[in-house]
Parts: sequence; structure tokens; C-alpha cells
Amino acid sequence: MNLIELNRALRQLRLGGMAAVLETRLQQAQAEPMVPLDFLSCLVSDELTRRGDRLLERRRKQAQFRDPQVTFDNFDFDFNKKMNRSLVFDLATATFVARR
Repeated sequence: MNLIELNRALRQLRLGGMAAVLETRLQQAQAEPMVPLDFLSCLVSDELTRRGDRLLERRRKQAQFRDPQVTFDNFDFDFNKKMNRSLVFDLATATFVARR
């Protein structure tokens, strides 16, 4: 199976993340000796990362936020002085669940 056929097979199996980085990972494996298990681990990791990113993006779209670019890092807590910043971060990380 050549690279084109392998790419097509990966996409048919819905492994687009692997297909997207296959050529790059092959070059990396040739440049720095990599055992087959490490090579496969890199491909699987890339696929999982891509799926996680796409899931997060899909959920953001479904949530229909007014301003999807706002995150806790750039949120303006100064607009409401009564808002407890540490409580908001505690709720966002769900640490209260672990304490329960």
C-alpha cells in the first residue's frame, strides 16, 4: 500500500487526524529513528487531539454564546465588583465535585 492509498484508507476509516499528519510523522520517523510503537503512538495522539479540538469547537457552536471569543482568561470581572472571581473559577473547574 502506497502513501496515497494509505491516506485514502485512513480517511475512509474516519481517521482524518492521522491522514492529515501522516506525511509529517513519516518524515519525522525517518529523520530521528523511531520505533514503530512510538510512531503509532504519535499518530493516535494526533488523532485524539484533533477529535478533542473538533468536539470542543462543535460544543461552542451548539452553545451559541453571544461572544464565543470570551474565555475566563480575558473575561472582564471588573464590570461587576460583587462577582466572586475565585468562586467562578472554582465552579468552572468543578473542584467542588471532587470534594463531595
